[in-house]
Amino acid sequence: MHVWKSISFLAVVATGLLVLSQCTKDHLPDPPICYQTDIEPLIVSNCTQSGCHNSVDREAGYDFSSYQGILKAVDAGNYKGSELYKVLIVPFGEKRMPQSPAEPFTDYQIALVARWIEEGAIQSMNCQSACDTTFVGYSGTIAPIMSTYCTGCHSGSQPQGNIDLASWNAVKPYADNGSLVGSVRHASGYSAMPQNGSMLPECAIRQIEKWVADGAPNN
Repeated sequence: MHVWKSISFLAVVATGLLVLSQCTKDHLPDPPICYQTDIEPLIVSNCTQSGCHNSVDREAGYDFSSYQGILKAVDAGNYKGSELYKVLIVPFGEKRMPQSPAEPFTDYQIALVARWIEEGAIQSMNCQSACDTTFVGYSGTIAPIMSTYCTGCHSGSQPQGNIDLASWNAVKPYADNGSLVGSVRHASGYSAMPQNGSMLPECAIRQIEKWVADGAPNN
């Protein structure tokens, strides 16, 4: 069994390295990864829950609720040598991050982190040039926003606050009662979300508001 696990681990790591073999300074994708919209919400949503890498608990000495805190686990320009990347590709055991029962990062999410690190781990902000609110659907707009900013905490068998935002059926009640917009707008009387992180980009908030105003359809 130990031999099988070792082989499986090496196979997973080899696969990850093959997928990311093009993540070099000479072959970077265009456009560059945006810290504000691609990296910060991914790390905050999945890594800063109670008991983990937040400003209070600082598990293993890391606080990922800020850019400076995340940089302590990063070797800018060298994703393979970065502790943040290393723990993301561990397939099982105590060193795997996020720890079970949370879901591991997908290959795509790991690739985002690797590309961002290889590009220099820059704190790029306000990357989106235009905000399209002409048509805002659940599957094409809202679900990706929830996945990026919310479901790291609010999904699975033990969602934070017992609030699940992983599907339209789960999100709809919070859209209808006003708490979804209230929370992302950091309005008085609502719990500001995302917890431990910055507000959603203004465009994402406007898109949520538009979808809710349209009746929060399952489209």
